[in-house]
Amino acid sequence: MPEASVSPQPFDSTDLLALPALPAVVGELLAAFDDENVDVQTLAHIIGRDAIISARMLTVANSAAYHSRAPRVSSLERTLTVLGLETAKTIALTTAIHQTFSKLRGIPAADMDRFWRHALGCAHLAQRLAQTTAYPAPDEAYLCGLLHDLGKLVIGVRHPTALQEVRVRTRSRDDIPTLERQLFGADHCELGATLVESWRLRSFLADAIRFHHQAAEELRGAHPLLRLLHVANTLSQDGELDDAACIGADSLFGLTPALLRQLRAESAREMVLLATSLGIAKSVMVVSDELATPLSPTRTRLDRSVQELTLVNGVQAEMGQADDETALLESVARCATILFDLGEVHFFLPEPQTGMLHSHDPGVLREFVIDPAGAENVVTRALRDQRISHSLAEESTGAGIVDRQLARLWGTDGVLCLPLHTATEFLGGLVAGVSQAQLPRLLAQNRLLHLFAAEVAGHLDTLRQRERRRNRAHEDRRLLEQQRLRAVLHEAANPLTILRNYLHLLTVKLGEPSVQDDLRVLREETERVGRILLRLSDQGGDREATGPVDLNATVRDLARVLDDALCRPRGIRLVLELADGIPPLAKGGDAIRQIVLNLVRNAAEALGQSSSGAITLATRDNINWHGRSYVELVVADNGPGLPDEQRARLFQPTTSAKGGEHAGLGLAIVRNLTEELDGSVSCRSNSGGGLIFQVLLPRPGSG
Repeated sequence: MPEASVSPQPFDSTDLLALPALPAVVGELLAAFDDENVDVQTLAHIIGRDAIISARMLTVANSAAYHSRAPRVSSLERTLTVLGLETAKTIALTTAIHQTFSKLRGIPAADMDRFWRHALGCAHLAQRLAQTTAYPAPDEAYLCGLLHDLGKLVIGVRHPTALQEVRVRTRSRDDIPTLERQLFGADHCELGATLVESWRLRSFLADAIRFHHQAAEELRGAHPLLRLLHVANTLSQDGELDDAACIGADSLFGLTPALLRQLRAESAREMVLLATSLGIAKSVMVVSDELATPLSPTRTRLDRSVQELTLVNGVQAEMGQADDETALLESVARCATILFDLGEVHFFLPEPQTGMLHSHDPGVLREFVIDPAGAENVVTRALRDQRISHSLAEESTGAGIVDRQLARLWGTDGVLCLPLHTATEFLGGLVAGVSQAQLPRLLAQNRLLHLFAAEVAGHLDTLRQRERRRNRAHEDRRLLEQQRLRAVLHEAANPLTILRNYLHLLTVKLGEPSVQDDLRVLREETERVGRILLRLSDQGGDREATGPVDLNATVRDLARVLDDALCRPRGIRLVLELADGIPPLAKGGDAIRQIVLNLVRNAAEALGQSSSGAITLATRDNINWHGRSYVELVVADNGPGLPDEQRARLFQPTTSAKGGEHAGLGLAIVRNLTEELDGSVSCRSNSGGGLIFQVLLPRPGSG
C-alpha cells in the first residue's frame, strides 16, 4: 500500500462542520426540538449519541459568547441549560443543513460504522466503569469516551482511507499515534485533545484523550479520568478480552477479569440495540469518492449558494430575538461560533463623538482603543478596504501591534476582522481569534462570511434606527413638557402677583370692615394657584387643550425652549416673524407644538454646527388656497437644501434622514398631524439656500 502524502496544511480540529454526524441522531434531535414538552434530560440523551453534535454544543457553550455564563464543565445537560433551547436547536439545524448540502469527504461507510460502534461502546464502558469505581462524574466519563477518537475523523476528512490504512498497518494499539504521525503528520490523540482544550473546561478530559494510548504502567497514579478512558478504550476493542487488558485494568483500578467481562458483555448488548436504532450497520452518510457522481460546476455553485442562504436564514431567528444592542452582539457572537466554529468573537464599534473603535466586552478588552487613522491593523484595513482582513499574511504588513496583542490575549495564532457596514455607514468590525489551520477554511467561505456580515449589519442598523426613534420621541416629550411647564408657571405668576398685592393691602387695612372681602379674594386666588400647580403633576389623560389656540403665543413659548435646547448650542439663530392679529384657531395646540418641534429639529440637524445658520419661524393670516382661508405657519432655514427628487419623497416614513437631509419619521408625523387638523404641509427650496416648510391651518369660520 503506497505511503499517504502528508498535507502541508495543519489539521483544523475546530472545523466540526466538516465531520460527519449520524443522520439518525440529527433527525431525532430536530424532531425532539419540535416537541414543546421535551425536557433537557431527553435532549442531552439524544445529543450524547453523537460525538460531532456533542462537540459542537460544547464548542458554542464554551466560546467567548458565553464567557459570563460558560459551564466550564463537561456536562451536556449543563451545556444545554447555558445555551438555551433555541440556540441548541440552531446548532442542530445548521449541522443538518451543512451536511445535507455538503459533499463530505469519502470515508468508506464500513470505516464509519466501525468508528461509531467503537466510540459509543467506549462511552458506555467509561460510564459503567465510573459508576463501578465511584468516580463522581459518570456523565463526564461518558462524554470522554464518546469524543476520544474525534481526531481520527479530523484526519479522515482529508485522507479518506486513513482509518483503513492505520488499521491494516498497526501491530499494536499503542503504535497507532506513532504510525499516524508518520503517515499524516499528526495523530488523533493530539488533534482531539487540541479541540477539547479550546473549550477551557475545568476538567482533565483533554488530557485523558491525549494520553489514552499510553501504556497502563505510565498512567498509574494519574487522574482517575485518564485511567478510566484508557481502560474503557481497551475493553471496547473488537475481539476477545486479552490478558494484557485485564492486567492493565487490575493495576489501574483493581478490577477482576470476571467483572471486566461482565461490564463488557452488558455494554455489548446495549450496543446491538443502539446500533440498530441509529442505522450504523447500514450507514449511508458518507460515500466513497469512487462511487460519488461528479457534479457539474454549475450544480456545485448552485448547491453552495442555496446552502449559504439557508445557513444565514437559519440564524436569523437567533439574532431577531435581541431587543437591544448588547443582546444583539451576544447573539451575533453565538451565531458566528455556530456557523464558523469560532471560539473568540468580539466587536470593535466606533464611538460617535470621536470615531475611535472600542470593544464593549468586559475586562481588559475595554482598554483597547483602535484609531482608524493610526497604525495599520486588521480592523483599520477592513474599515478602509471594506473586505475581510486577517493578520496571518506572509508579508510583513500582516500583523499590527494590536493584532499581536489580541492574538496573545485570546491564545490564537492571529486575528481576522469582518467589516460591518451598510451602504452609507461603517458600523464596526467583528474581530475573531483564528489559528493558522482555520484560516484556509474561513477564506474559502468568503461569500458566506459576507452574507453573514450583511445580515449582522442590517440587524444592527435596524436596532440603532429604532433606538434613535425612541430617543427622539423621548426628547420630543421632554421639550414639550418643558414648554408646557414654562406656560403653566407663567400662568401661575399672575395670581401670585395679586396675592402679594393683597397681602400688602391687608397690612394696611387690618382691622377695617372691608378686610373680610379682601380675605375672600385672597382665598380665591390661592385656590386658583393650587389648581394651576396641580396641573404640573398631571402625568396622564389627554393633555390637548380644549379651548381656542393662540398660534403666535404657542410658537413664541415653544421657541424659547427650542432656542435654548437646539439652536444656540449649535450656533444657530432662531428668528421669529409673527404677524399680528391672527385669530385663535379652533383646535390643535399639542399638534401644533409637535409640528413646530419636528420642523425646527430637522432644520437644526441640517444646519449642524453653523456660525451663519438661521431658522425662521413665521406666521401669516388670510392665505387663500383652493377657495378657502388658512393661517400660515412657516419654518425656513438657510442650510444645504435637497435635490428635487428627494423632496418629492420627503414626507414618506421610509425615507432616511442622513447628514443634511430633511427627512425621516419626523416629517411623516408632521404630515399626519397637519392632515388631522384639516390642513396641509408642503416644502420648497429657499432662494437663499435651504428649505421652506409651509403649514396651512384652517382659519376659524372659513368653512
